[in-house]
Amino acid sequence: MNQISATFIKGIKDNLMSISALFWVIAWPILWLFLGVFVFLREVPEAYAGLAKGQITISMITFSFMISGMTSLAASISEDRHKGLFLKLKSMPVQPWKDSIGRILAVLSFSIISIIIILIVGLTLGAKFSFSMTDLLKSIGFLVLGILASAGVGLICGSLIKSVQGAIMTAVSIAVITSAISGVFFDYSMLPGVLQTFARFWPMSSVNTIIAYYLTGNAGFDATSALNLSLTVIISLIFFSAGLIIYTKYCWKNE
Repeated sequence: MNQISATFIKGIKDNLMSISALFWVIAWPILWLFLGVFVFLREVPEAYAGLAKGQITISMITFSFMISGMTSLAASISEDRHKGLFLKLKSMPVQPWKDSIGRILAVLSFSIISIIIILIVGLTLGAKFSFSMTDLLKSIGFLVLGILASAGVGLICGSLIKSVQGAIMTAVSIAVITSAISGVFFDYSMLPGVLQTFARFWPMSSVNTIIAYYLTGNAGFDATSALNLSLTVIISLIFFSAGLIIYTKYCWKNE
């Protein structure tokens, strides 16, 4: 437990003290939230504006945890490798899986902090939601699932890409590009057919749509069908599991 807590404390401190992490995970989504509310939703009728603002808030929360999971892990792993930390840890009674748990808990905590801040800003700007307690609990479950899937991508980038800058930029690029082409930044109905298919299978965008459906009652496709829910859970766990396996096996053995 000491190893897990030590890794967790280091990870959360690194994130909270990193200007770039705070900008990409918190400031950038909030900026897009303001743009969405004051630019893109100007023509939306008042009766629907609240839920529309709620949808944009959910989308920015999704983008935030994508950036947090992908880039913070890619950055911490590649930077620790560059500093020679893994070489030191290998000479100590340190278990990779405990180290990975500490890193993931740090990402979860940082993501939750950013989510709360973005949600407060969204509510202040007039975002409204319509849900039951069951819907809220389901949303939280899929939110955690989305964070874990993002963390899996971050573990893969940090483990396979040796360059610090390369790992970070790859993770940022994946988060930004996939958000743009999978319906996180833009409405699902605006996407061409091939990208709509991608949006259904890319776990982060699917999670975004599922949460939006549970909390606002609106989605571009049948997000809560048994097939879509099952695929989202399975693919998310595949990303997360692949990240853990690559990190605990490949990354540590090749230091």
